[in-house]
Amino acid sequence: MSRPANHRAAARQARSLLANRLPGSRRGTVRQHLARAGLIAEVIWRRWQVGPYQWRLKHLRWYLVEQTGEYASGTRYRHWLTIRLLILALDHDGWIDRLDGPWVRPSGVRGALKAGRPALEPIPPANRGSAP
Repeated sequence: MSRPANHRAAARQARSLLANRLPGSRRGTVRQHLARAGLIAEVIWRRWQVGPYQWRLKHLRWYLVEQTGEYASGTRYRHWLTIRLLILALDHDGWIDRLDGPWVRPSGVRGALKAGRPALEPIPPANRGSAP
């Protein structure tokens, strides 16, 4: 995917990346994740001029350390959850353990992560439109 031209395009890329993977209706939690994904992409683009498909581990760590440092622990945790979803959507599962920090749990104590609801798997092009 090409590098976005501006912060709005980066936010649009991040929202579409998540929108295709998040199960559920577009209300409540899903809408909040999409809004946070856009904000995260905008902030990272303004600092490094890279979009979600060009992100490196340092970009996400910088966001969590520098941009969420003054937030309440619950807010930092919600930003971490959105970043975790973005990492999974980008197929960089190995990054999750490397982004350990106080944002991982609202209490600040790291424990085992719950599996949660499974992400949507993309439908292969050959199977689209065919009835089961």
